[in-house]
Formats: sequence, C-alpha cells, structure tokens
Amino acid sequence: MMLVLWFLMSGIIHEAKFVLFGIASSIIISLVVSPLFVISGLKTDREYFLLHVNPLKMIIYFAWLVKEIVLSAVEVSKVVIKAEEMNPQLVWFKADFDNPSARSLLANSITLTPGTITVDIFDDGVYSCHCLNENTRDGLVSGVMQNKIAKLFCEEIDYGVVRVISDDSMEGTKYAKLIDKKYKNLGFRVLSEKDEPSFGKVGSKDE
Repeated sequence: MMLVLWFLMSGIIHEAKFVLFGIASSIIISLVVSPLFVISGLKTDREYFLLHVNPLKMIIYFAWLVKEIVLSAVEVSKVVIKAEEMNPQLVWFKADFDNPSARSLLANSITLTPGTITVDIFDDGVYSCHCLNENTRDGLVSGVMQNKIAKLFCEEIDYGVVRVISDDSMEGTKYAKLIDKKYKNLGFRVLSEKDEPSFGKVGSKDE
C-alpha cells in the first residue's frame, strides 16, 4: 500500500528503473524487518505476529475503550468537584495471556482509564493496579476489559482476583508492601499484616 502511494505521489511511475528500485528495496526491507514483528508466547512456544489482530475487532474494542475513558473521566471529575472522600485500593488480579501484546494492551488500557493505574505485571500473569476508589476497583475486577482483550486476541485466560488491599487496611502498618522484584519468578507474594517486616515471610497467591 505504501509502495503504491509512493509511486502515485512521486510521479515517476513511468520510469522503469525507479519502479524496479522501489520494488526491490521494499522486498529487502520487508525481509529484514519482518522477523522483528514476531514475538514468542509467554506460556507456550507459540509465535505471534505483532500486528495479527482482526482490524474490525480492534476498532470495536477501541470504540468501547474510548467510551469507558469518558465515563471514568466523568466519575473521577465528580469525586474531585464534590470533594468526596477517596478510598484508594491496591488490586492484584490474574490474567495470564500468552500473547505479550495482549498483556501490554490490557496494562495500557487500565492506565488510560481515569482512576486506575497499572503498577506492575508479573511473570505469572498477575497485574498490580492502583484504583482511586471502590467504583473504579469494581469496574476493574469485573473482568469485562480482560475478557474483551482475550476475545480480541482469541485467547482463553485464567482470570481471577488475587487480593485487594484498601487504604484503611494499610493505615498504620508498614507491612503492606508490593512484591520484591527479586522473587517475582516464584509467583505472586505479598506481605500480610501478621508477617514480619521482611521478605522472609510472605503470603502466597492462594491466601
């Protein structure tokens, strides 16, 4: 498509040598660059082409995302204007996509939506997110966005909420720490209030 556009705009389509040079350079560049668009799965040995997504499904998803961004912006604006009391939440949920593009799209979609921010993604597919209040938390853990992205990339995921910590439960304690990056390959781990203030004793993802 870009090659055709270049021919039309350059006005040199009648020059055979330029046409041949253009075709040859396009083929060479495509052969060199195309391997860079192939990414390996995170759970399997499957390989994915970076842009291999149904365009219509992608348009529908982004239209839905824009709607959610607008609704969330209105919700956050109400909280700010009315000076409502906020109860920030730390949420961990599992959405173990195999396609790295799916994990990246979910993380960015969460951050683009006002009131929620993706803090980190761990190797086992656990997302750590910050939510402004209960409403944004409920919207995030409902699984709607996660399932839409799973359908977009034709994947089946093991989705579930791992843990939620509210601002009230963290107040006055120094044990509510996020995950030590050193241990992320061992799975989801988070300190509970009963644990010692060290990474020697941690909770499991099943607690």
